[in-house]
Amino acid sequence: MKSIGKCFVAAMLGLFVCCAVVHAQEDIKEQMKKDKTGSNPLNFSFDARIYNEYRWLNTEGDGYQNVSTFEFRAPFWKGKWQFRGKIRAVDLDADLNDDGNADLDESGFGDMDLRFMTIPILKKTWALATGVEFFLDTASEDALGSGANSVGPFIFFGYFNPFGPGSIFVPGYQHIFSIDEDDDRSDVHQGLIDLFIVKTFSNNQYWGYVDPQIVLDYENNEEYMLLEIQAGMMTDKYFGTKGHSVYMMPSFGVGEDRPYDFSMEIAYKIVW
Repeated sequence: MKSIGKCFVAAMLGLFVCCAVVHAQEDIKEQMKKDKTGSNPLNFSFDARIYNEYRWLNTEGDGYQNVSTFEFRAPFWKGKWQFRGKIRAVDLDADLNDDGNADLDESGFGDMDLRFMTIPILKKTWALATGVEFFLDTASEDALGSGANSVGPFIFFGYFNPFGPGSIFVPGYQHIFSIDEDDDRSDVHQGLIDLFIVKTFSNNQYWGYVDPQIVLDYENNEEYMLLEIQAGMMTDKYFGTKGHSVYMMPSFGVGEDRPYDFSMEIAYKIVW
């Protein structure tokens, strides 16, 4: 997996150089204002979405986890900051030893997280965003959460229109560490290298993105990759709504330490 991390960083640097010389074809603020897909992380709009993800876990025996999430985003402080909050309901069933018995069989609320993000630099071709995310130990059962309260500062760059109008390339890094843990749970100390590429089509009616992520677990000396691929479409012309959309997102786990082998997420989203 270390070779995967090195290749990933090399790819990020290569794309950084390529994208830095590309000029936007229209004013970026106007471009983002027209976009109601909710796929651009630098677009500070009001956003409410509900999605369900079913995961086939990387366990010795059969294992699955179903996570239903409600997410809300809102700009504040004259639109210079964005708030994002997530609450989750989790259903977990896993045979950890392949003995035919469910070692984990729990349902309830999962951990919550709150994020605050700002964009201190916004240019025609690129932007820099930074902020902090708080992961709260709110799970109703131990197996449904991390057992720790954690903080995750992050920074990422956005390069506009590197693959034509309506595209964005967003490499970034987040460092997550726990500040309070349950007595029987380990500390949280992770790094997340994130590469996000999105492209909209047909005047922002459709979009697709690819998001490879490398998780570096410094506490347990583990690392793995998650690869998310999303395809979405606006539904306004079918239902007479404004800013409504749906998407489907399969995700693949790579590496021996991966938490799941495969997952499928479906969502309904409203942006205004």
